[in-house]
Amino acid sequence: MSSGFLKRLGALVIQVLVAWGLATYFRQNLPAYPVGILTIFCINAILALSWNLVAGFTGQFSMGHAGFMAIGAYTSALLMMKLNWPFVPSLIAGGTLSGFAGFLIGFPSLRLVGDYLSVVTLGFQYIITAILNNTVKLTGGGLGLAGVPFKATLPVTAVTLVVTLWLITNLVHSKHGRSFVSVKEDEIAARSVGIDTTSFKIMAFVISSFFAGIGGALIGHYMMYLHPDIFNYQKTVEVISMVILGGIGSLTGSIAGALGITLLPEVFRNLATVFGSWGLVAAGAFVKKGWTVFYAVMFLLIMLTRPQGLIGRKELTWESICKTKLFRKLQKKEV
Repeated sequence: MSSGFLKRLGALVIQVLVAWGLATYFRQNLPAYPVGILTIFCINAILALSWNLVAGFTGQFSMGHAGFMAIGAYTSALLMMKLNWPFVPSLIAGGTLSGFAGFLIGFPSLRLVGDYLSVVTLGFQYIITAILNNTVKLTGGGLGLAGVPFKATLPVTAVTLVVTLWLITNLVHSKHGRSFVSVKEDEIAARSVGIDTTSFKIMAFVISSFFAGIGGALIGHYMMYLHPDIFNYQKTVEVISMVILGGIGSLTGSIAGALGITLLPEVFRNLATVFGSWGLVAAGAFVKKGWTVFYAVMFLLIMLTRPQGLIGRKELTWESICKTKLFRKLQKKEV
């Protein structure tokens, strides 16, 4: 092992310990509501990172992300409920089976480009939903699967997010990651210099599917209930929205987008409660049910004014924060 890898591994251990410590403190000292929001944010961030890997770094627009989430969720839940597997092996098995499904879909379909790939992956998602609805004895079908063990606590999801971010960050900054980007920027040029573009697209698709399965499994172990409708087309759109909001091709942008999409419904839900307490019942009902209008207007404005997302393809690091005008002004005032 190189010294550089050992340093990165040591940094991961420190980050995991810090994440576990902070998450445990928050879980013990904060009310259940904010702890639940933080837990959902961690899961959403994992899902956004996984989709960004295949879309932001290889340029493959997949519309079947929720299908891989469903495979991971049901696999992990059934292994624990039917075979009494421990949580961590069940979680990894759910991600692995999702990755294998990604390989089966990616091998024939990633030779397609553009809209054709989107249609194939969207069809895959509907196939998974149909299978789950019709395997009643195994998955509960339309009645859903109740009694999923609660394992996705805030410390667990926070550590999983840290590990996911570390793995994907190291991947995209490796030789393979540079090959991913070359496929996205110019596939013909990448082929001309000897890069097997199909293999790298399949690799990114499989890894993305693996982490989608991990995120889906965490959803099941947090909600303690699974239903095929949880992993519908709207869930895929939600994950895509997180990445677009933060910036396609930016890992920290995916996390920022996941935070925004997680908080947005809660902000409007609390606004509806405030309006209701003031006697503005009609306004409260509109805000509670019509917040999606603001959601659509927000994305319309982002597409018109900043189509690259809030962060773009840059990464939000301490060094980049120090270079901002706001930070420099604050430094001058202190001096």
